[in-house]
Amino acid sequence: MLLESGNKLAQIKLKVLFILNTLNLPITNMELTRFILENNYMDYFTLQEVVLELKKDGFMDSGHTEGKESYMITTVGREAVEMFNDRIPMRFKLEITDKLKTLQKEVKRNKDLFAHYYQRKDKDFTVIIQALQESITIFNLSLNVPTEKLAKEIVAKWKKSPDKIYSEIINILMRS
Repeated sequence: MLLESGNKLAQIKLKVLFILNTLNLPITNMELTRFILENNYMDYFTLQEVVLELKKDGFMDSGHTEGKESYMITTVGREAVEMFNDRIPMRFKLEITDKLKTLQKEVKRNKDLFAHYYQRKDKDFTVIIQALQESITIFNLSLNVPTEKLAKEIVAKWKKSPDKIYSEIINILMRS
């Protein structure tokens, strides 16, 4: 690694682990990267290298959510955060705890609102949109559409304003 000091590297790794530990939800690489870069905690290349090392050393694990790689802290990672908690600056911990409230809502919302599409054998596309509440599906809609462009538009609209779309559909269904 191109970092000048082992202590600095250890503190950067602890900060990433602290973020994952505090978030306590699987987070995609894109969400983690955006959060860290927007808050100027480190640069992109350092983050990606640290993530690889933390995964390799067993402090964090990865899986796939909606086809995207997502990260979560392991038991070993949690133990490291507890053991070296005093090496993480208090200002950073307070700032992260506060900022992660917003990120937690966003990550949870992305996990609870799901949309994707696939091509069927007849060359049409099926779009599936779902809303989950506490891991229970409360809304599930499948639509067959003739083009991939239309499928992408529906997925994008659902991801942009799912609350509005959901409530409009429910209102239409509840009319007498």
